[in-house]
Amino acid sequence: MELTDLPMFGLMKRRMGWLNQRQEVVAQNIANADTPKYASRDIKAFDFQAELRREKKPAAQQGVDMAVTDAKHIHKANAAATQDFKVTRDKRPYETAPDGNQVVLEEQMLRMNETQTSHATMTQLYKKHIGMFKSVIRSSGG
Repeated sequence: MELTDLPMFGLMKRRMGWLNQRQEVVAQNIANADTPKYASRDIKAFDFQAELRREKKPAAQQGVDMAVTDAKHIHKANAAATQDFKVTRDKRPYETAPDGNQVVLEEQMLRMNETQTSHATMTQLYKKHIGMFKSVIRSSGG
């Protein structure tokens, strides 16, 4: 049994994937801060309730993963990690530059900080759960 088979670790993995993709989108927005007529983008918000419902579905309804039978196969996690979440345009930009650019660097920095803080929180939560598993394994083995 893998840790990702446990619902808590599966949810943490999905949230980390969302955070990674959001960081990429924010970085693209910052990189295009001087591009004329560039509209800033963001990721659809992470819906924890929807993810819980998805985790509770029987394995038969969640879909079938391809079996990796050779070391040269591409793992699904690596192939689709950046395409799991919907990227959307900001509906109401805070401001628009005269050249049509809608990227506000202060807003992007806030998003980046929020993403970094959430990533650190998820990492600490993961470490705590692993620590609990280690504690149980050590105490039961002796």
